[in-house]
Amino acid sequence: MKSRSQACFFYFYTIYQLKKILFYLSKSYTLDLRALALMRIGIALIIIADLLIRGSDLSAHYTDAGLWPTNLIHTFGWKAGNWSLHELSGSYAWALFLFCLHFVFALFLLFGYRTKLATLLVWLLTISLHNRNLFVQQSGDDLLRLLLFWGLFLPWNAFYSLDSKKQAIPLKQNTLANIGYLLLIASVYFFTVSLKTSAEWRAEGSAIYYALSLEQLRLPAGDLLYQYPTLMKLFTWFVFYTELSIPLLILWPSKKGKLRLIAFVLILILHIGIGLTLYVGLFYIINIVGGLALLPKHVLDKVESKLNTSSRSARVKKQTLVLSIKKTSPIRYITNGICIFVIIISIIINLSAVNWFGYELRKEIWYPVNVFRLDQYWGMFSPSILKKDGWFVYHGMDSIGRQWDLYRNNEYVNYKKPEHIVKMYKSDRWRKLAENMQNDNYTFLRPLYCRYIIREWNIKHPNKKMNMLNFFYMEKQNLPDYKSSEVKKNLFCVCNDN
Repeated sequence: MKSRSQACFFYFYTIYQLKKILFYLSKSYTLDLRALALMRIGIALIIIADLLIRGSDLSAHYTDAGLWPTNLIHTFGWKAGNWSLHELSGSYAWALFLFCLHFVFALFLLFGYRTKLATLLVWLLTISLHNRNLFVQQSGDDLLRLLLFWGLFLPWNAFYSLDSKKQAIPLKQNTLANIGYLLLIASVYFFTVSLKTSAEWRAEGSAIYYALSLEQLRLPAGDLLYQYPTLMKLFTWFVFYTELSIPLLILWPSKKGKLRLIAFVLILILHIGIGLTLYVGLFYIINIVGGLALLPKHVLDKVESKLNTSSRSARVKKQTLVLSIKKTSPIRYITNGICIFVIIISIIINLSAVNWFGYELRKEIWYPVNVFRLDQYWGMFSPSILKKDGWFVYHGMDSIGRQWDLYRNNEYVNYKKPEHIVKMYKSDRWRKLAENMQNDNYTFLRPLYCRYIIREWNIKHPNKKMNMLNFFYMEKQNLPDYKSSEVKKNLFCVCNDN
């Protein structure tokens, strides 16, 4: 009898302690609802900016008249479970319609109008858009999709939204969704530093030197930094140890969020540095905006008090107190189940990228991962820095053998390096496409790009029509001490206007 009563006492004591731990964690991982709202607004603005950038090349990248027609979508890079509304038609009108629809729902998200529905539709349209042309994508796009996914479960419409003006938004937070978001941001930095295994990062301190040696990426601020080898070495160590410390600062339990504030400041410094020196499009902005929800309550209180805003109300004071352990509804069970599944899957996907983890997801699991584009790989400049660099030359010939430089619009074909290679690219989408074409795993892109270039040239220059285009890549290898190999002239493709 005594042993039974002891067992009961031990059981209830364990449950009590477990609830205390869970309540402590829920308090420690509570996010400020205003910070979530700022992240929502930032993400919506990024999507709008991205649509405008992509829209300037709508025909080139998303129609059958461009370099990636719909009949090829399933041929290269497509995985079981991938889908895209954009592939239903290769017409310009269909692509424009979907872009406009995407833009409208992004505005809904921006202003917080029917926010949950808008988040869902923007997320689905973003998946569809990304799947339409996989070869102009970069890792910032993966982060954007995953932020939108977690936005489905985060109350980022509780402030600064039309929804909150019309009705009182429940201030409850889902601890699992909060943890999922925090793990996402932490994973970006933990796994990118885990994958940086080369001597340039871990022994030589030469990673920033080699990154800035890539003239197809280097911006004017990068030109300035490139003149100081000691400073580049110091920045290499700064980047490495900053990325190493950010995950710990994010995930360490902190009721007041001071450690997460430090993490956000480091993210801000790191990505402003990247954006000023390297041409990475919206990548650095996505990372900064993705970290906005790390901002703690006391920081936003100070900001609002200085701005003399009226939104600092009792709702703000209560927001960190409403997250408690209560009876769970069936919908909450489903929500929690989805969050747990995605958290576990995301951890396994990221771990499978490192050498010491031998487990990989089964094919059956990869199918829903591909459907919802939960795939992720945070390997920028990993395991080592790309050292192959160069520029393209478009050597055209007309029907009687006259030659023409299609890039410079000159009868003399110039194979010399341009003063600024990075200026050859209209946007980061074109630069990413060019980077992929330089990779021997994507040689199928070269003839498609070549035919697109000569076709567009002949449409725009009917008096200088070219019958043939020799598409060259002038390749050089970046070496230590500001040296490089001799330029190698690679013929990527010869194509005709047909």
